[in-house]
Amino acid sequence: MISLTERYLAAALRSIPDAQRADVDRELRSSIADAVEDRVAAGEERASAEKAVLEGLGEPTRLASGYTGRPLYVIGPDVFLVYRHILATLVGVIVPIVAVVLTTVALAGGAGYLDGLMAGIGGAFSTGVHLAFWVTLTFVFLERAEVARGARTEMVAATGRWTVDRLPSRPAGRISVGETVGEVLTTLLSIGGLLFLRDTAWFTDAAAARIAVLDPALSVFWVPALITVLMALAGLRIVVYLVGRWTMPLAVSHAALQVAIAAPLVALALGGSLIDPRFAAQLGRPELARGDGPVMLILARA
Repeated sequence: MISLTERYLAAALRSIPDAQRADVDRELRSSIADAVEDRVAAGEERASAEKAVLEGLGEPTRLASGYTGRPLYVIGPDVFLVYRHILATLVGVIVPIVAVVLTTVALAGGAGYLDGLMAGIGGAFSTGVHLAFWVTLTFVFLERAEVARGARTEMVAATGRWTVDRLPSRPAGRISVGETVGEVLTTLLSIGGLLFLRDTAWFTDAAAARIAVLDPALSVFWVPALITVLMALAGLRIVVYLVGRWTMPLAVSHAALQVAIAAPLVALALGGSLIDPRFAAQLGRPELARGDGPVMLILARA
């Protein structure tokens, strides 16, 4: 089991720059240990002594700000931590959900895949901007408006005195907002890249027909299927964040979706059905489209 001291240090050191982290870690660890030993020598039980020392140090992020010299308050020290937590949670959860939902709705309404993706990304960006603006405005109002003083006082009182019970149970295991947003955006960009390769005309043939990179036959089934799987992968990452950790069913589902993406790509590459032969011919490299060509073999092995 991770000790209270280790959990406290993990929470505090996250805000410390790398150059200072080792020195701050040694200083904090030493001062905590000395304070605990003093209490134990005075007859206090070690567990209660450790808890009392850590709670005496206060909220880890606030303690870390004293070492870095960077104030926490853009809005105000009493409510800043509440503001940051609310904003990060709303943006991390709502923005990816909006992106997935709007893209799905646009596709269901008959929009093209690229248009659907752009609708999702645009709606997600707009939602994030609105969330940041209105949450910030709300807290500025709570901080500065005289009529909101009572509400701010009640909020501060409701958060209560910081205790070790608020420490994360597993500091290294929680899925962060940043990880989730990054994974969802990466998945959406993958969809965008797939649509770009499918829809962007690189050359035209003698009949002025467009020639894209991907074999046009893929648009009938494989491109929609891969987009569906990628959307499911983005949705799964949101579920993992909401759960807070990877569970066995979630991990198995993630692995299955990864296989559902990789296996068709390998099969199509080795079968010579991935690159449009006309595109390869226009480049003067017909071997690019062949399943036994070096590019397809490298792609299949990757």
